[in-house]
Amino acid sequence: MAAKRRRLCISIAGGGAKGLWVCQFLHRLESELGKTIPEISHAYAGTSTGAIIAAGLAEGIAASRLTDLYYNNLKKIFTKYPWYKKLNAKCPKYDNSNLKKLLKSTFNGKMSDFDKPVFIPVTVMNGKSIDKVWDINDKDIDKWFAVLTSTAATRYFDVIVENELSYTDGGFFNNSPEMTLKAGLHNLHPDWDIKVLSFNTGMNTPNTKSGNMNDIELVAWILDNCVANSGNSNYYELTQELGKENVFRVNPERSKKLDLDDVSDKTIQELIDIGNSEYDKVRVELLKWINRG
Repeated sequence: MAAKRRRLCISIAGGGAKGLWVCQFLHRLESELGKTIPEISHAYAGTSTGAIIAAGLAEGIAASRLTDLYYNNLKKIFTKYPWYKKLNAKCPKYDNSNLKKLLKSTFNGKMSDFDKPVFIPVTVMNGKSIDKVWDINDKDIDKWFAVLTSTAATRYFDVIVENELSYTDGGFFNNSPEMTLKAGLHNLHPDWDIKVLSFNTGMNTPNTKSGNMNDIELVAWILDNCVANSGNSNYYELTQELGKENVFRVNPERSKKLDLDDVSDKTIQELIDIGNSEYDKVRVELLKWINRG
């Protein structure tokens, strides 16, 4: 009797503009398979920029279109507030108006309207519990709102306030939502056998800071390193539960960090090149993994 085929699920970590390389990677995979990613996959989880990609795939949007969405909108998404706004010490670096407009035009309906499971972590600053995951059980939550809250990385974008609750970047507690994906599917579809294609959007780069730090330096180090690399423990747990053969992690190695808000022409092209080079690097192994049961 043939073994039951596992369902392909996708997890995408946060990383700001670096989500572009993930889209380009998936675009290359689509071209190779002759099918869109939504046609071959069954469930998604994404944090921050990963929430945009995960929700897009759950919406049935091909990775090729998501690549265009990122490429054409990154500069508009990271629009700096004017200098007079920044006289307020609490003003973030960027105005989220263009991001909000883009999400509203891309994602219509409520979370419960998604045809496939999607899980979007967000941090609740002043709620009973600091961690929250939007999913298809949130019948009253707009899709665009769920994605926007997860992308509200403090220091970069405004915190989202709704019904007296303040929502900020899901990456603070769940930057790499692999285990959220597994746990959510265990609740929704306990009979599913799954395998997970996971993206470390922020990539693997060395930590160079050492020694004592002041408060500002420490916060920046925590955000840039501890939060960004928190997915390593989730990856370990996932491989222990599903088996290493059922988890494929895409984790490009770089000698130098790219800022999550760097949207210069040079970096945008570099991100596309990273998506292409990483796909070429793992292509043979990945295709075997996908085609295996």
